[in-house]
Amino acid sequence: MNRSLRDDARFATRRRGVTLVEMLVTLAVLLLMMTVIVQIFQAATGALSSAQSYQELDNQLRQLDATIRSDLNGVTCKLTPPNNPQNNPGYLEYGENEFADIQGEDADDYIRFTAKAPAGRPFTGRMWVPPPNSVNLPAAAATQLFEASYQPITITSDYAEIIYFLRNGNLYRRVLLVAPERQSVVVPTINNQASFMSLTGLVTNQQFLPYGLGGATAVSWQGMNDLSAHPEPTGPDPTTGALNHNSVILNTLADLTNRENRWAYQRFANDFQTNLTGLTPQDNLADDFNGDNVPDYYPSLYGGLFGTPTNQLDFEPLTFTAPWVPAFRSLMAFPYVFPGAYSCPQVLSAGNAPYGWIHSPNPQVYIAANNSNVAFDSNNPPNATTLVYLNSINHNPIDVGDNLPLPGGLLLDVGTWWGFPTWRETLSAGWADPTVQLNLNQAQPIGLTQRSTFTPLPVADDHDLLPPMQRPNSYSADFSFIRRKPDPYSDGRGAISNFWSGTAVAIDPLWSVSWEDDLIMTGVRSFDIKAYDNSKSDYVDLAWGDDLRLYQPYVGLPGAVIPALPPGLGSTPPLTVWPPVNPAVNPVGQSYGTLAQTFAHEGRMPPLVADLRVDAQFGAVPANTYPVPPIPTNPNYANYTGNIGDDQAGIVRLRRIWDSWSTEYSQAPGTGVYNNKSNPADPFNGFPWGPPYTPPIYPSYPPPYPAPLRGIQIQIRVTDPTNQRVKTLTIRQEFTDKL
Repeated sequence: MNRSLRDDARFATRRRGVTLVEMLVTLAVLLLMMTVIVQIFQAATGALSSAQSYQELDNQLRQLDATIRSDLNGVTCKLTPPNNPQNNPGYLEYGENEFADIQGEDADDYIRFTAKAPAGRPFTGRMWVPPPNSVNLPAAAATQLFEASYQPITITSDYAEIIYFLRNGNLYRRVLLVAPERQSVVVPTINNQASFMSLTGLVTNQQFLPYGLGGATAVSWQGMNDLSAHPEPTGPDPTTGALNHNSVILNTLADLTNRENRWAYQRFANDFQTNLTGLTPQDNLADDFNGDNVPDYYPSLYGGLFGTPTNQLDFEPLTFTAPWVPAFRSLMAFPYVFPGAYSCPQVLSAGNAPYGWIHSPNPQVYIAANNSNVAFDSNNPPNATTLVYLNSINHNPIDVGDNLPLPGGLLLDVGTWWGFPTWRETLSAGWADPTVQLNLNQAQPIGLTQRSTFTPLPVADDHDLLPPMQRPNSYSADFSFIRRKPDPYSDGRGAISNFWSGTAVAIDPLWSVSWEDDLIMTGVRSFDIKAYDNSKSDYVDLAWGDDLRLYQPYVGLPGAVIPALPPGLGSTPPLTVWPPVNPAVNPVGQSYGTLAQTFAHEGRMPPLVADLRVDAQFGAVPANTYPVPPIPTNPNYANYTGNIGDDQAGIVRLRRIWDSWSTEYSQAPGTGVYNNKSNPADPFNGFPWGPPYTPPIYPSYPPPYPAPLRGIQIQIRVTDPTNQRVKTLTIRQEFTDKL
């Protein structure tokens, strides 16, 4: 074979090696491909994770939607107020507070009502029961049974009191069973001390020490009993005394028609003294010292009612000297409002316009040029910055992604909504309601005492409302602006507070071992409720007539009615014209009766004189209808016209709250039979006490909003766990079948 051919074949099969440059290029390409592949996998994994999060959020929203609709479908009362407790209606109450912001978001609305559960799906809750046959057991055995690990037990009921409210991004749903049939087996309790009688007749007081929470820390009656209850207004029975007296009365639907019996509201009592002597103690009978057959204490009494001029609305005869003159009316708390269930409260002074302490909306608060927040001054009406405030207010600012500025630029990261107590908070033994009987303690329970309207902050009892709000030490302005994150209630263990034990102590280990039992959803940005108003043919905020943003589009129109203040802030106009233009110039508006047909007004109760609200039972009368009789003497008779307005500053008023109301308030006792105990020969003895001889003994207050609640819209906006998007749930519920 030719050698050259063999060489050619050898060279033809020889392979050239990879150079270093080629190897580096190849490695770089491989690394790039691997990076791309990893990123693809990461993106796919992230997308899958996000999809799972979104799906989970969708599932939670569907469940929330079903829960709220089911609850609302079971509303028990009629929604044309008022309701008669004798019909066992229950109630519905909806609180608006501030308007929704420019995005339509709102975080300080709440709704509470009584509901009947769907068939076969009763409400479930806890109940702490007394030891079985404790009267036949030695004290030690009864105590052991009382503290046994089976406590509390689980019970069910077809009816419940339900409260929805939002606080710091957490949506809560409190459910308290309406189960009056269990009154005979509920633990007798006074001041959070349970009582039972042993074989020897010894009454033993025990704390609630649940094994599920360690068995060493005392908790409250309310924390262990998911039952709707109120303290007994009379008693205790003098034959049994206070030791084994049960102050807790389980609510019926009839009881809950009245605001004073609902959860987390001030309490009422009508028995402080003995009728025969006028001295303490109680005699288990409603007080009637003057013998006119009308109780001296009635649920629609409030402390400010007895200010200056004296007894301007209360014509219950008070002509007797001590001890016949009732001495405890300052404890009365109509219209019964949880001290924290408001936003932006105004701090009153003696010269303020008396619009009411709670639910003080801007533009009532004057926004000065330097954005400082001061109480409204009639000499300085709201300026242009008020509208800026309304456009930017947000009660529930979130740290990331909120495109609204904070209100007024006062503090960073501020919330203005206190809300209601959660189950975790009422678990504390410091929460004594409803086991505190007002006539025994002569004080409202801790957490239910109204804040002082004239005392500069911080007020002395502010720490008794709820655990502390972590106010900055250097800030002493209106406490609507001092709620700061982290929220000590739901985000951490809190700090020093009298709320927990009645003395200033750090939060005990109970906080760390308990849980948010009534928390229904987290990451909630907005919980906005609106009522359907026929005059606008739309869902509106209560008191929408006072939202200056609704007037802004009409500023440039000829003849536009743009008042210095919104029309319903200082008074209730008889007519609401929508759109708000001057009919004589641009007759496109339609007139509606403001009170009876719209939700455009503030709904103040007690009202102002300028609200022109008259006695719901006896109506208006001409001046000088009631001449002042010689016995007894009351100089206000001749001035009474039936107007039940009260312009005193410092009164806590319902504002922007729709309530199904009770005939206990709208048909208060108006007449009696006069009996002058101090002078049996008084010729007026035995005469009817009431029209046409005198004004009604007590004023009868109409519903804050007489217009029926035809429907509501609840809009809930929730951020997903990655905080990348906001999902909105809108629920519209018609109540046409409940009017």
